[in-house]
Amino acid sequence: MKRLKPPRTITPTKEDYLRAIYLFEEKNKRSIHAIELARDLGLAKSTISERLRELAAQGLIEASYSIVTLTVRGRVLARELTFKHRIIEVFLHNVLKMPLSKIHDEAHRLEHAFSDEAIRRLAKLVGNPKKDPHGEEIPQ
Repeated sequence: MKRLKPPRTITPTKEDYLRAIYLFEEKNKRSIHAIELARDLGLAKSTISERLRELAAQGLIEASYSIVTLTVRGRVLARELTFKHRIIEVFLHNVLKMPLSKIHDEAHRLEHAFSDEAIRRLAKLVGNPKKDPHGEEIPQ
């Protein structure tokens, strides 16, 4: 997986926004409305407005008329985050034998901390799986 250089200041919170947008688009095959994003993240629409402006300024999303779309750069980063998350879930479930009910939250905490190199090695360790323990495809 070739990586584009990420923006200088991508915080875990911004990563969560990108991943939420990506997962919505992946599931629904359309762009997300800001109100839907707020609901998915459990936040008020007014709370997400500033973060969306920051993501747009960094060239990671485009937002118009309350419709939020990932840019190419934003999509690449969101796919990488989803790859990390799902590989970590495989590791937690298959290697550490954690129950399915606990792996999502644990993977969410870890996805922000793992380097790209560590994730590549972890993916190799768990056999470069195509699906996570929930049956979701792991982006390649």
